[in-house]
Amino acid sequence: MTNINFKNLSFNFDDQSILKNINTEFKEGKIHLLTGVSGSGKSTILKLIAGLLPKYGGKIVTGTVDIPTGAQVGMVFQDPLMQFALNTPRHELEFTLENCQVPTQQIPARINRALNFGNVQSLANRLISTLSGGQQQRVALAVTMAMQPDILLLDEPFANVDEANRQFILKQLRHINNDYHTTIIMTDHDLHGYQQLQPIVWRLTNGCLSQLSVKDSAHLLQKDINQKLTTSLPTSELPAIINFDHLSIKRGHQNLLLPTNLAFIKNKTTLVTGPNGIGKSTLFKAIARLLKYKGTITYERTNIQKLSPGKYYRHLGLVFQHANDQFLNVTVGEELALALKTSQNPYFNHQQVQSALKLLGLTGREEQIVYSLSGGQKKKLQILLMLMRGQDILLLDEPFTGLDPVSLKNVLQLIKDAQTKKPQTLLIISHQLNGLDGFIDFHLKMNQQQLKYVGGSHES
Repeated sequence: MTNINFKNLSFNFDDQSILKNINTEFKEGKIHLLTGVSGSGKSTILKLIAGLLPKYGGKIVTGTVDIPTGAQVGMVFQDPLMQFALNTPRHELEFTLENCQVPTQQIPARINRALNFGNVQSLANRLISTLSGGQQQRVALAVTMAMQPDILLLDEPFANVDEANRQFILKQLRHINNDYHTTIIMTDHDLHGYQQLQPIVWRLTNGCLSQLSVKDSAHLLQKDINQKLTTSLPTSELPAIINFDHLSIKRGHQNLLLPTNLAFIKNKTTLVTGPNGIGKSTLFKAIARLLKYKGTITYERTNIQKLSPGKYYRHLGLVFQHANDQFLNVTVGEELALALKTSQNPYFNHQQVQSALKLLGLTGREEQIVYSLSGGQKKKLQILLMLMRGQDILLLDEPFTGLDPVSLKNVLQLIKDAQTKKPQTLLIISHQLNGLDGFIDFHLKMNQQQLKYVGGSHES
C-alpha cells in the first residue's frame, strides 16, 4: 500500500468553496489527527478519501485524490445512526461481513473480535435504537473494524463516549496501528488523551490544510490533558423548580434509577455526568414526560402528570442529542422564523438574532438546507433555536458535540446573553468538561442506579 495523496485539490459544495488547492500526503501506517473550527471541511476530507464525495454531493473543481489501489477503507460517521442498516449490533456485523464475502466459518470469530474491540460484547443483541449515543458510536467502530480496513477514518469518534471507554478505544487504536500498520485519519475538537497516540497533527483553516510541527503538535495536545470542573453543593435554602419524590426508572426489567428524592435549583445550571448507557438521556425523557416512571416529578410544586402537555411544554424544552431530530423545516431561515414567531424570550428580536448568527459563524446561511450543515453548525443552530423559544427549563442532551473551543466559548456566551432578559434553569448532559468550569453551578453524577450531587474539583 502507498500513501494517500491530495494533489491541487479544490472542492465546492453548493457553490461554496470548502477546500482550496490542497497538496497533502497522508503517510501510510501513521495516525493523522485533523483539527479546525466547526464547518472548516474536516469531514469533507474524510468523505473524499472514503469515495462518498463527490459521488453523493459537491464538486471537485480542480485536482485529484489518489487512494492506494485495492485499499480497504472503513469510516465511522459523526452521527453513527447514519451507517446502521439492521436492528442489533450482531445482525449489523453479520450483514457487513457477508457483504465483504468473508467465509461463513470465519464470521463468528470476526464478530467476537469486533465486539471486543469496541467493548460492546454486552450490547450484541440489544436493539441499536435503544442504545445511548456513546454506545452507538462504539458499535459503529466495532462494525467498521470487523471489515479489517487498511485505512480507518473516524469523524468525531468520541463525541458522546464516556472517559473510560475513550481511554479504552484510544489504546485499541494504538494497538491496531502498531500491530497491523492501519492508517488512521480522524477528526476531533476535544483533544485530551491523543498525546498517547503521537499523531501527525493537521490544521484546516479557511480551506487550506497544513501540518503542524512536532513542537506545535505537542503544545496543542498538552493543552487539553486536564478536564477540571469545580462546583458547589446545593443547599436547602435555594429555591427548587423540579423535584423528584421517590422517582424510579426502568428499561424493561433493568433498574436505571432506584427510588430517588432530589431537587433541581431554579435558574441555575446543573451538569449531569455518568458512563454511557447508565440512563442519563432516559432521565431527561422522564422529566419531559416522554416515558413512564414510578414516583412523582413536580414542576413548581405541581405534579407534572396533572399539567396538560401543552402547558408543560411551554415551560420545558428538550435539546435532543441528535440535532436532526430537532429541525421542523427545510432551511436555516425557516427554522429561525418559526423560533422567533414562538419565542418567549424578550431578548431575541431580529437584530439580536442576526448578532447571534454572527457570533456563531452562521451568517449568510439562511437559505441553506439545515441537513447540509456540518455537525458543529447544526448544534449551534439547534441551541440558538431552543434559546429563542425561551422555556423556563431547558434540558440539553450532549449540546456541545462537534464544537471547537472557540465555538463552545461563543455558545456559552450566547446562553449567558439570552438569560439577561429571561433567566432559565439548564440541565446539561455532557461528557466534555473542557471549557465548562465557571459556567456550571452544580454537578450531578449518575452511576449504579443512583443520582448524587458532588462538590469540589473534579476531572473527567
